[in-house]
Amino acid sequence: MEVSQIQKRIELIEKYSKEISDAKEMLKEELESNQEYVNIDIETKEVVKRRKEAKEAILSSGPNKKLTDEIKHNGQEISLLREILSAELSQYFVENKTDEITDSFGETRKFKVLARLLPRHSKRFDDRDDYGKFVPEQSNSA
Repeated sequence: MEVSQIQKRIELIEKYSKEISDAKEMLKEELESNQEYVNIDIETKEVVKRRKEAKEAILSSGPNKKLTDEIKHNGQEISLLREILSAELSQYFVENKTDEITDSFGETRKFKVLARLLPRHSKRFDDRDDYGKFVPEQSNSA
């Protein structure tokens, strides 16, 4: 594969992304200039706000609070475990040149290795290594 093909594909993705962004902005301006739409949007936001307040009141009471805390905690654990698993599977792929692994139940499982292009000059990814993996901030105090 030639680098020029990759560069051309990146250029096309950025071109189409810009076109989408411009078109969305034009549509947003069109919606905002329509008074009927603006009025309906305001009403909808008020109803959504009341629904959110009612939902929060229900979820923050007694046993529901415990369940929502458990869901949040387990979701964070799953997210962390998936990030670790992704790094481990990437390393496994490099070392073993295969996209299959046997799980703890003896079943062969396939996985895919995914590469993503990071945005140009973005501080958003300063906490990532060269492979996009999160690297905790190192403290200089000893």
